[in-house]
Amino acid sequence: ANQHKFFHWELAFADIFQQRGGFDLILGNPPWLKVEWKEGGILGDVNPILHLRKLSASKLAEARQQAFEQFNGLEQQWFAEYEGQEATQNFLNATQNYPLLEGQKANLYKCFLPVAWRLGAEQGVSGFLHPEGIYDDPKGGQLRAVLYPRLRGHFLFQNQFKLFSEVDNQIYYSINIYGKALDRISFDNMANLYTPATISRSEKHNGCGIVPGIKNGEGKWNTDGHADRIIRVDEEVLRTFAKLYDAPGTPSQQARLPALHTTQLLSVLEKFAQQPRRLGDLQGEYYSTVMFDETNAVKKDHTIRRETRFPAGAEEWILSGPHFFVGRPFFQTPRAACNTNRSYDTLDLTTLPDDYLPRTNYVPDCSAEEYASRTPTVPWSDEQGKKRKVTEFYRLCHRGMLSQSGERTLISAILPPSVAHINGVQSTSFQSVDNLLAATAICTSIVGDFYVKSTGKANLHFIWESLPDLSGAEMKLKIALHLRVLLVNCLVDQYANLWRLSWSPANLSQCWAKEGGRLLNTFFTHLTPEWHRDCALRTDYARRQALVEIDVLAAMAL
Repeated sequence: ANQHKFFHWELAFADIFQQRGGFDLILGNPPWLKVEWKEGGILGDVNPILHLRKLSASKLAEARQQAFEQFNGLEQQWFAEYEGQEATQNFLNATQNYPLLEGQKANLYKCFLPVAWRLGAEQGVSGFLHPEGIYDDPKGGQLRAVLYPRLRGHFLFQNQFKLFSEVDNQIYYSINIYGKALDRISFDNMANLYTPATISRSEKHNGCGIVPGIKNGEGKWNTDGHADRIIRVDEEVLRTFAKLYDAPGTPSQQARLPALHTTQLLSVLEKFAQQPRRLGDLQGEYYSTVMFDETNAVKKDHTIRRETRFPAGAEEWILSGPHFFVGRPFFQTPRAACNTNRSYDTLDLTTLPDDYLPRTNYVPDCSAEEYASRTPTVPWSDEQGKKRKVTEFYRLCHRGMLSQSGERTLISAILPPSVAHINGVQSTSFQSVDNLLAATAICTSIVGDFYVKSTGKANLHFIWESLPDLSGAEMKLKIALHLRVLLVNCLVDQYANLWRLSWSPANLSQCWAKEGGRLLNTFFTHLTPEWHRDCALRTDYARRQALVEIDVLAAMAL
């Protein structure tokens, strides 16, 4: 106690607790920090190399012993630091100290909340600025059940204006106002904020006019206010959120909180919640993987290596996120010298050869047999009882990183067989081609994009599984949807087999939702059961029309 000077609020402020029962107001920006033991930091004080280089556990242990022998007093300092870190971790993770945080990753800011509620007077108010972990942690339901009755306002910011100059501009954080626990849950919720001024502007707004978007007409971050930006969340709204973003049976009080831009979007989420089946209900009929981890596969086991060149065949093409876009598996190719995320050239689909493969930034770095053995296998067997590699399937692929403020957030396309990918991409193999096309349709649509955007997440983490399953849609809609998915994805002859397997004579009677100018319905009459290059939509105008029609057809199917 003499060494660490432990602080006891009730003793230090005994008069406040005796007279008022606690504090009237508590404000804070608590540390956003996981308490972890990192010995490289203390060893780096005497030898910076030990901190800068990522040494293996065995090499670090060897270097540590050498440092102890070389620097007098370092060993005692090391043990003192370890003792403090270990004790702090044990204290914060102890359920008797923080029962509401049981099962969660202990982050210091989370510990401040129950302490503030305990120290506050009956009518006391606390305001904290902290990350979003308490609202989207799958294991945080117990904490949210206590938090929501106390919550009065939740205002979600992105650091684009560098209000915190030392923090990355992509970081999300929120202002949170808590008070006495109420019998009924009721709080204001705002997302997509860049400056606090938008909150007061929205509170003073009269509700007239169109709600401004994330960016204004000049492409700048929008700070205008509107009354409909303030979403009043109650138990009924949380019930909708629980159906959409949580496991079946999750109580409304434990629901995770999405990032919604305007009140009108609640009605859209209600329609999502009414859907009887989600893609995740197809469990056992699909298999998802991130394939090759960039760090481990390159540096540790040498499955792949960094080398930018044209692949000799599809089995040498290792896909990266920039290669594809929405419904477009051939979007960009790396330049010969690809050292930044801007070192890519956009492909012209009208001149794309039938056997085209783009440059790849990674190629296999082991024998073909070893490479095959390290390729993931689907859990089901074929008719001969043989397990198949994921690379034997046409797969739905997604970019793993999500741009919440980008043109599109969910970026998906169909990947041809033989092609692998790094872990910046997530791919899914389906037992049935019908399920592949249905899943691709909802993921390609702006309807699916909206759902993923509403989560506010920066990483996909397979949340596409919560999207509605369109495989049970009316046959007329399914034929129209599946054909348009094929028209935008089947750009080269590697898709010939998918085209053949998916062919329907009803394709010939399809037509555009509008005709004239550059769109002719005769396009559909020239389609054939065997793929040829004119089966694909190649001009930006025709592809845009097909994507818009996928948007509408997906909405109609729901």
